[in-house]
This record gives sequence, structure tokens and C-alpha cells, in this order.
Amino acid sequence: MIFEHFSRHRKIIIIISALILLVGLSWLVYYSHSKNQEIACSADAKLCPDGSYVGRVGPDCEFSECPSIETIFGNSYVEQAIVDYLLTQNHFSWKTNNNSHNFCSIEKLDSKNELFPFYLWVYCGEYLVSDGNLETLSGLSGPVKIDYPNELSFYDLSRFTYEVPRDGINYSKDIKNIFPENLWSIIFDFDRQNIIAKTENLALTNITQWELIKQAIASCEAESAWQTHNRSVGIKLKNGENLTAIEPRIDDIFLFIEESEDKCGSIPMATE
Repeated sequence: MIFEHFSRHRKIIIIISALILLVGLSWLVYYSHSKNQEIACSADAKLCPDGSYVGRVGPDCEFSECPSIETIFGNSYVEQAIVDYLLTQNHFSWKTNNNSHNFCSIEKLDSKNELFPFYLWVYCGEYLVSDGNLETLSGLSGPVKIDYPNELSFYDLSRFTYEVPRDGINYSKDIKNIFPENLWSIIFDFDRQNIIAKTENLALTNITQWELIKQAIASCEAESAWQTHNRSVGIKLKNGENLTAIEPRIDDIFLFIEESEDKCGSIPMATE
């Protein structure tokens, strides 16, 4: 009787263990299936403010978060408006090659100042990409005073003004005339390497993506297109993917679309 009682308990333990093992295997199969589904997202990319791109991840194939960056003004629109203004000025934006791209980056010289005028270090460069490598055609780096008549939520680029020091023997004298005394040593000792690297990264990612947009339009892969006032553009591909970039000149994307219309048909276009 004791033996039979023991055997009965042993059978129960074996059954329970088998059920636990079955549940574990079922969960493992489900988890593995879910992981496989997670990586089946489309391969399109999202352009981030720092010039990098992020892809789609997760069970819902949402875009990854862009790298966390702190705007130097606490308001990204102010920074973007100033960069857009610089790119309209011949002193900061020029072309030695018709196919080149121009980009500018800025850093505050006075981190505590929150109102115009702003005292900035500006780096602007002219770039090409050849065989996946970035080529710098020309560049300008130096301190700049940027002013605007009042604070608004929307900036009229035509109302910005700038002052820069002259070259040569006038440089030191102009620094002392244009900039506050507490910034003189910061200007004379400014390290350009970080702002140059930032601009080069922005240029490489955007030019590469712009070339992909052009190829997609020319090969009739674009379903629709859009453009903002600051040269940010994008297309939605027929496979559902999206491509974004900064075009070399305003309306360039629409010129490429018009050129492909006979071959590809009409592509819906939107502007901001």
C-alpha cells in the first residue's frame, strides 16, 4: 500500500513537470516567432536634427528615437532660422561647383545670453560625395554677431543682420569692436574641430540620402513628395518606405519630379 501511494505521487509529479515543460516550450516558440516578426520592418530611415538617421524597430515597426541633443538656444526653431539665414548670404554660402551642397553649423560663444544679438561661432562648408566619401570643396569658420529686431515665433529671414570681423591686421581690432570683452579670449582660443566634424556628418548623411531620393524619382519608385521652407524634403516610395534629406537648393526636388513626369507619370507634391 505504501508503494502504491508513493507511485501515485510520482506520476502526479511527472505530469506536472511535463505540463511545465510544455508551457515553457510554447512560450519559447512564441517569443522566437515574435522576435522574428520584430526585425521584419521596412528599411526606410528617418532624418534626425543632428544629421544622423534612425530606422524602424519593435513589434510595431516605429522609428527609433533620434539621438538626444540639446539645442544651443533652448528652441530649435531659433537655431534653424539662423542657419537658414546664413545659407541665404553669399558670405556664408557659395558654390565653386554646380553640383555641390552647402551646410552651416553654429555654436554659442556666450552660453548665458538668451536674447538677440547672439554671438556665435559659425562654420559653413561646401561639399560633394564621391564613392561614398565626403569631399570638402571650401569652407569658412569664424565668429559672427547675429541680430534680429524683435522676438517672434516665426522669423523673417530678410530681417536678420550679421557682423563679422575683417581678415588680416583688422581681425583683432574688429573682434574688440563687435564682441563683448568677456568673449575675446573665447574667440581667440576657439577649437574648431567639433563644429567642423558636426557639419561634415550633417553633410555626408544628407548628401547620401539626397542621391537616393534622386535615384528613386528617376526610376519611378516615388509615390509622393514633400518640401518644407527650409529645404527639408522627402518622398514616400511605392513600397511604403520614406526617404528624407536636405536638398541643395529650394525646389530642386520638384525639378527632378517634373523631369521624370513623361516617364513615370504625375507624382503628388506637397509644400509647407
